[in-house]
Amino acid sequence: MKFFIVCSRFLCPRAGLFQCSITGLVFSMEGEAEVLYSTVPWDRRLLSQNGKRPAGPLFKFTCLMGSVCQLHLPHCEIHSEGGRDFLSVAHVTDDDSMEFLLPHETRETHVILNITQFSKYGITKDKEAPVSPIRALVLLFYQLPDDNNNSTLNVLLLPRNVDIDEVCKTRRTRNGDREIYIEKNPNCRLTQDQEYTLSTDLTVEHHIDPKKAEFVDYDSYTNYMPTFQLCLKTVVEEVNLLLKEHEGPENERVWDRLVSLPGN
Repeated sequence: MKFFIVCSRFLCPRAGLFQCSITGLVFSMEGEAEVLYSTVPWDRRLLSQNGKRPAGPLFKFTCLMGSVCQLHLPHCEIHSEGGRDFLSVAHVTDDDSMEFLLPHETRETHVILNITQFSKYGITKDKEAPVSPIRALVLLFYQLPDDNNNSTLNVLLLPRNVDIDEVCKTRRTRNGDREIYIEKNPNCRLTQDQEYTLSTDLTVEHHIDPKKAEFVDYDSYTNYMPTFQLCLKTVVEEVNLLLKEHEGPENERVWDRLVSLPGN
């Protein structure tokens, strides 16, 4: 699968803590600094050999000026569920060897790592860790109606610590202007390997594919393909979407939104 690299440049005007509003990364700098960073593919084989799996993007950092003393990486774990106890940080060196570091501290939303230089860092989780819900996102991308009024709403289930800007840029590179990102509150809780279903109250002809799908969070950091597709045969102005656990309680809703669909 082709991997689209999106680079960011971050300027820190003085010593202190600075957060990137796009990725959620936090840098603790010792003075004025300039950092260049991007996400790069994980070596899943090497992770698996060490009993680990991705629990966040793998970031490649270059410090163009200044120096860093701490790096705060955003995680998706929910404090009450205990998943934070199984997190570590992978440090990938220039020769692509990998070591796993224990965080200096794990807070509600970030893993904090003491570092003296930049290379590649990313959060990992033990493969044998107990399954628990994580903070997640439901992202919507709408393919506009064609000449026959056929359109598609692509629904992506992703971990909370993906870079939404990168997701949008990757899909724009792949699909061009015919697909529009629809901004709705995306926040929800999802559980790894749990099956989910998407439904709607539409009365016009439509089709949802697949009927159920599994949430595999660690496949989501390089793969921004839709989990569900709502295919429409006529122009629809708005649609109510409901995401539920497959065979879960009837009245328990994972995510429920009224979505307005743009015209041509």
